[in-house]
Amino acid sequence: MKRINYILFGLISFVLLTVSVKAAPSASLTVSSRTVENGKSVTATVTVKNTAAWNVKITSSGNTYGCTQAWADATSNGNNATKSFSTTCKASSLGTIAFVLSGDVTSADGSNVNVSGTQRVSVVEPRKASTNNALKALGVEGYELTPAFDSEVLEYSVNVASEVNSVKLTGTKQDNYASVEGLGDKEVIEGANKFEVVVTAENGATRTYNVIVNVVDNNPVTIKDGLTVVKNSKYVEIPEGYVEEKITVNGQEVPAFKNEFLNIVLIAVRDNQGNNYFYEVKDNNYYKFVNLSGVNVVLYPQDKEINIKGFEKTSININGNEVVAYKYKDINNYYLIYARDLSTNVENIYMYDEKNNTYQIFNEELFNTLNKDNELYLYMLCGSLGVIFLCIIIIISLSRSKSKKNKKSNNKDEVKEELIKEVEEDIKENKKKKNKKEDLEDLFKDL
Repeated sequence: MKRINYILFGLISFVLLTVSVKAAPSASLTVSSRTVENGKSVTATVTVKNTAAWNVKITSSGNTYGCTQAWADATSNGNNATKSFSTTCKASSLGTIAFVLSGDVTSADGSNVNVSGTQRVSVVEPRKASTNNALKALGVEGYELTPAFDSEVLEYSVNVASEVNSVKLTGTKQDNYASVEGLGDKEVIEGANKFEVVVTAENGATRTYNVIVNVVDNNPVTIKDGLTVVKNSKYVEIPEGYVEEKITVNGQEVPAFKNEFLNIVLIAVRDNQGNNYFYEVKDNNYYKFVNLSGVNVVLYPQDKEINIKGFEKTSININGNEVVAYKYKDINNYYLIYARDLSTNVENIYMYDEKNNTYQIFNEELFNTLNKDNELYLYMLCGSLGVIFLCIIIIISLSRSKSKKNKKSNNKDEVKEELIKEVEEDIKENKKKKNKKEDLEDLFKDL
């Protein structure tokens, strides 16, 4: 009897499992938000389920520009499916937007259902953009900031050990509408590492928090001018053509970079502002390594004096580097520089054309020859001018001598003429006196 009951139960279960239950087709209407600011958009969506064909429509009314839309179609295989259709409207004024669903849907077995629905959205005044650009919290994971965080304090610092290669900046904003940039994992190198965390309010106003992570070397290697040697080459951009090796500086082993062809050994150093430079190690001294890239050559200036007549020592700026140069008197744009050609490893004196940023090997022998020729020409010119001057003096002397003779001759004639005039005047005077005497005698006779 029990066996028969089991058989009957199994048959009934099989029948029930093999009978498919057909769900009725349906459609629903939803909106992206129950409220929308005036001038912004809201989306209405109709979703059909267990549907092989549909003819539905969304109608909008109220405080909107209007976005009525209809969809009529069927599945490509005739089977039931779930589909969604959307339309977006822009609020035009304060009030209410009404979305109304209408139409019908049909399932694969031919069942047809009329569908409907309504959704309302309130149009409100636009919210003023938030001006909050402050942080609620700020920190360096695993360390304590100095000073303790205060949203109104913008400068912080933290010290980490020299073996630390990275830190993680954390923080949260006070206002959900604000945005934050600058958080997360940060690589650090020896010295001061400055990071900025910028908070931008919804209205665009920004506030910058500065976090300085000091990677402290408890046993720094210092060379001249307060420069410290960079001990971690991971953060040094090794120059092309150089291979890393180790050298000892002030009793400590530090990374160095050697060029076998040029026989140059460099170390990386850092100043108090965190700027990195390369210095050449040479004869237990340190010289700043400067590449002078011009139009036609790449040079490395050498610390050697140039002693050529007429050139005076000065300094000029080439590609942002202060370089010792020599200027010829008052001639601008042209300078002499003692440098090594990094492509040939040959040292020469170069003539630098500042205007065109070009270099040319200076021919000292030719320059000296031209100077000697110029001196010879100068001597010849001076000699010629001397001869001409002497001739002019002789001519002037002869002219003056002749003039004096002529003057003397002229003086004699003048004296003679004056004497003659005086005699003639005396004769005339005597004659007048004689006439007067005769007249007196005649007068007395008459008396």
